[in-house]
Amino acid sequence: MTTFTPAIYGAEPKDLGRLDLDTAEMMFWLYTPIKLPGMWMETPPQQLVKYDPLLDVVRFDVIDTFGEKRWTDSYVYLSVKILHVTPDAPGNRPGWHSDGFMTNDLNYIWSDRNPTEFFIAKVPMSVRADHSVSLVDFELEISQPLHSDRREHATVNHLYRLDQTNIHRVSLNVESGKRAFIKVSVSDKPYAQLGNSINHDLPAHPRPSVERIAERNCPQGKM
Repeated sequence: MTTFTPAIYGAEPKDLGRLDLDTAEMMFWLYTPIKLPGMWMETPPQQLVKYDPLLDVVRFDVIDTFGEKRWTDSYVYLSVKILHVTPDAPGNRPGWHSDGFMTNDLNYIWSDRNPTEFFIAKVPMSVRADHSVSLVDFELEISQPLHSDRREHATVNHLYRLDQTNIHRVSLNVESGKRAFIKVSVSDKPYAQLGNSINHDLPAHPRPSVERIAERNCPQGKM
């Protein structure tokens, strides 16, 4: 029997404003754990401490919007990709998708080049409740948009809050050059997929042990 999600997809993301960040150093950190449930402040590796101003914005937004308990009870992860990108290698996987699909996760994203493109629907979409199949459904639905649906690129150097209702993809208009993409993920469950970065200053976090799956929108490693 096919199960469908509620009709919630296609919401507009929340623009939290401009942030000017230091992106001079090339680096690749993937879902680096920086906070455990019960902790108030983050503990990023030394190389990522310079992103404390961004983390401050995230912390206060979670507390102001969802309450202090949401923050203190959550795992928090920091991803930083500062890489040379090209149209063939844009730095993020292509295709329409939902970060945190079928979860309560929050994701905050920022980039200084080739900004994320959002699909904002007049009538929210429902898709099949399956990580793999949902990607096909998003592509199909968005290829036949209603008259008032729109596609809108993020503003570079702005921080955006996303939940699972925000459909987006890496820009198709990729300019070659150094691109910085930063994401902070807030979740009630640990991300422990093999290949994730390890924070040696936070040894209590579970070491990556879950086999990585193909779906881009399932960092918890579940189908």
